Amino acid sequence: MTQLLYINASPREAAAASSQAADVFLQALPANVNVTTLKLFDTDLPDVTGNVVNAKFKFAMGADLTEAEAAEWQSIRNLVDQFVSTDAFLFAVPMWNFSIPYRMKQYIDLITHPGLTFARDENGMRGLASGSATVIYSRGGDYSPKAGQPDPFDFQSEVLVQNTAAGPDAQVAAVEAAREQLESLAGAAG
Repeated sequence: MTQLLYINASPREAAAASSQAADVFLQALPANVNVTTLKLFDTDLPDVTGNVVNAKFKFAMGADLTEAEAAEWQSIRNLVDQFVSTDAFLFAVPMWNFSIPYRMKQYIDLITHPGLTFARDENGMRGLASGSATVIYSRGGDYSPKAGQPDPFDFQSEVLVQNTAAGPDAQVAAVEAAREQLESLAGAAG
């Protein structure tokens, strides 16, 4: 059975275009895919404290952690273990201020560690998580290429759900415009 981790980065739940597009993808998944949902705004993500930073550096250097560092580091390890043990990923990410929501950035910072999610060797950097990823970005405006040139405000790409701020009908139309691509990507996830 394929394990898919669905990471939702919107606090708006079902009202978010990114969540609606993710639902299209999820409904199109083959039966052999088991989905675990991680709603970043409903999850008590650990803070990056001095103990966490110290633990990260000590872990990377093979040094012993204090009891307090080990306790806080374990909460980080739990997130990392969930991430690296997954076969496939679905990210539903709205655009915030031309970037990603702060909880998405926090999650990335929490799971990105040398020796846990990436390593460096004589061949350079390599990721330690495997599996395919589908990223759905929703944006209130249209940031697609213009006149053959990338939009200077497009800091996202993959499955685009655009022009969602033009009202409920536009949001439904944006999700529907991405339906075929979402269903095709979902079919390949199994």
